[in-house]
This record gives sequence, C-alpha cells and structure tokens, in this order.
Amino acid sequence: MKNKTLTIITLLTLLLTFGCGGKGNDNAPTDSRELLAFLEAKIKQNPKDADLYYERGRVLLDLDEVVDAINSLNQAISLKSGEEKYHLLLADAYFRNGNIKDSYSNLQEVLSINSKNIHAYMKLGEIALFSRDYDRSLESIDKALELDNLNPKAYYMKGYLYLEKGDTTEAIRNLRKTIDLDNEYSPAYELLGMLFINRNEPLGVEYLSTVTTIDPNNIVALYALALYYQDNDDIEKAENYYNKVLTINPQHTNAIHNLGYIELIFKGNYDKAIEYFTRAIEINPNNIEALSNRALAYEQKGDRASAIQGYKDALAVNPDFEVAQDGLQRVSKK
Repeated sequence: MKNKTLTIITLLTLLLTFGCGGKGNDNAPTDSRELLAFLEAKIKQNPKDADLYYERGRVLLDLDEVVDAINSLNQAISLKSGEEKYHLLLADAYFRNGNIKDSYSNLQEVLSINSKNIHAYMKLGEIALFSRDYDRSLESIDKALELDNLNPKAYYMKGYLYLEKGDTTEAIRNLRKTIDLDNEYSPAYELLGMLFINRNEPLGVEYLSTVTTIDPNNIVALYALALYYQDNDDIEKAENYYNKVLTINPQHTNAIHNLGYIELIFKGNYDKAIEYFTRAIEINPNNIEALSNRALAYEQKGDRASAIQGYKDALAVNPDFEVAQDGLQRVSKK
C-alpha cells in the first residue's frame, strides 16, 4: 500500500526549511499530493535550492513515483554535491527501482563522505542480502554493529541472513537479540514464530501471538496460528483465527478453503463444506485443492454426478493431480 502521508521527519524538515507561517512563509501541507504542488511552486521561485529538489524526491518516493524521485534527487546532487543524505535517499530510490549497481554506487559515495554512516552500511547489507551475497551482507551488517551494537534492525537482518543460509541456531540467537533490544520488533517475533511453528513447537504460538498483539492485522501470523491449531485438532481455535483472517481479507482463498476442509473432514457437514469450497473457487477458478475437495464433499454426500464432474474440473487444471485421479477412479466404479 502506498504511503499517502509524509513521515514525521519529512514534515519537521519542511517546517525548518519553510518556517512556521508568518509573512512570506506558507505553511507546508500534509497531504502528499498537495505538498508536491507546494514544492513545485517553491522550486519555481528558487530553482537553485538543492534542498527543495531533495524534499521533492522524498515526497515522490512517498507517492511511489520512483523514477521521478530519482530525477529530482539527481537534480539536487547536481546543485549541491557532497550531501550524504542526498546520496543515501537516491540509493534507496535506485534500489526500489531495481537498479542495484547505481544504488551501490551512491552508498559508496555516502561512505566516502562519512565513513561512519550506519544507514549506508545497513543498506549495503540489505542489497547484498537481496542478491544472496551472504558474506558481503554479513560484513556490512557487522560494520554497522561496530558503530552501534544496540541496533535491533542489524540483528534482525543477521537473523534473517542465517535463516536463509539454513543456520537456525544463529538465526534464533540474533532474532532473540533483536527482541531483547526492542520488545515490539514485530518482524523478529514473526520469523521466530514461523521457525518454531514449522517444527510444530508451541513456542511458535507464543511468538506469533505476540505479533498479533503488536499488529492485530498481521495476516501471516493469524493464518499460521490457524494452521497450527488445525494441525493439532483444536478446531475451535483454528476457525477463530481463519475468521480473523477473513475479517481483514475476505478474499483470502486459503482461509476459506481450510474452513471448508474443517467442515468436511472434522464435522462431516458436506453442504457447508461445498459452500466454502465454491467461494474459494469463485475467487480462484484454478484452485485445484478446492476443486478436488468439493468433489470429495459431493462424493461423501452421495451426489455421484457432481463428484465426477468435480474431479474432472480438477484434472482440467492439472491432469497429473493424483488426488483427483484417484477420486475420479473411485467414483466411476460406484
């Protein structure tokens, strides 16, 4: 989702740049589109003011207009070289545009201006991690930690890095360090929760429950908790979490399908199961599991014709889907 309002830092910067009202000083608007127009007007009045182009670049990034942001930031740099914040934001813009080379180049420029810029090392670590260059990523993150050994994001990135490498011991250690430093760092709880819940360990529930306390609309955590309770036959809790997911996203096909699965397998409520599976199929006509399970619901209900057609519909999506193959063969013999 695009961020439609400026960050507090941006607003404070603009406030300092343009003043707080009074004669000759317009108050900067808070709506991003209005602020963009405000800055355009200021640039016409002061075309050599590099900071105006920089602020315009920030607003354009806020609006996800990345190419225009890059152009504005390059204009700022052409007017005033040697500003590390200009190159740092430009590096972020290039990274968001998929231009890794120019992002890296601007981060190196930042470090040539200020060798202790933590944000530059963190962004270098992020770029290398994105590129799966784990050694270079770790080197950059460690340099950031040398400058600030209480940086929770750095430990989170190390945890994510080690998880990518398959070293769960180091991943857990760094993720726990993250939440020791910031007990509301939701992404770290989420990774720890997913790691433990995939092992079917109750500790994963604790971590993911913390995520939902910090961010009640975190669908990843809510869905993972629903799956955990379903796998452990706690159907009431599973349904509760699936319904929470659907309150946030009514089109979540997996949650809808799994509610159908519960009705079919755990409750034997074939009509209700068919209703859920049909909803999932309406959202995604190629949902082969929903197609096959709806056919199974028809089969168990005794509706042989609908079951045969349902299995054929599943096989039309994937002729090699063994569950549907077996189902069609089974029903055809009845």
